[in-house]
Amino acid sequence: MAKYVFTDGKLFLGGYDLSSHTNSVTLDITAEELDATTINSGGFRELLGGLKDSSLNVDGFFEAGVEKPDALLGASVGNEIIVSVVPDAGVGNTAYFLKSKLFSYNILGSVGDIAPFTLSKSNSTDAVVRGTIQLDGDITATGNSAGVQLGAVGATENLYAVVHCYGVSGTSTPTITFKLQSDDNSDFTSPTDRATFTSITAINSEIKKVAGAITDTHFRLNYTVSGTNPSLSIHAAIGIA
Repeated sequence: MAKYVFTDGKLFLGGYDLSSHTNSVTLDITAEELDATTINSGGFRELLGGLKDSSLNVDGFFEAGVEKPDALLGASVGNEIIVSVVPDAGVGNTAYFLKSKLFSYNILGSVGDIAPFTLSKSNSTDAVVRGTIQLDGDITATGNSAGVQLGAVGATENLYAVVHCYGVSGTSTPTITFKLQSDDNSDFTSPTDRATFTSITAINSEIKKVAGAITDTHFRLNYTVSGTNPSLSIHAAIGIA
């Protein structure tokens, strides 16, 4: 991908799309720097990568109300939230997703200014996953995501998928159920179910993790939709880490 100006990013926290409320996002992924230099190093320092970590810092505009930033953030300090950070929106593009805990939420500011919020989150469990976006918009009927060729999952690796549902409409309990599937070809002529997500009837999010080894190289999300005039706003991505 060529260089680009950061103007079409997205940010999902749990079942909330905070993109239109956010004006700055920084995801910092680190590994602890460990000094393994010995007395016979020849005069050069030897460094090893230790424990990995990540942090997320977000600046935005405060807004209270149903499905607005404060409804989520004001009640989530210390709690785990599934996060997806999207540098450039659209199916097939990259998303980073992780489980993290909110440790700092600051609101309001100087009189006469637009009321801001800032938040700081840290990785809580497992890896930060660099994934490929599979779904990014409203779903109204049963189907499959576009699918992606990621290659085989090694014995020390894991297959991950994330789903954020940030809007639900319709009657007769609109519901969507996802399955993470794999196959050895892009047509998915004989897909294997790798994981089944909890059925979604309201805004929510979930990550599934499947241990390797998996020899299949293509992956997708299959989804079943029910209800009367259902419409569910979905962001989803798949990755290996």
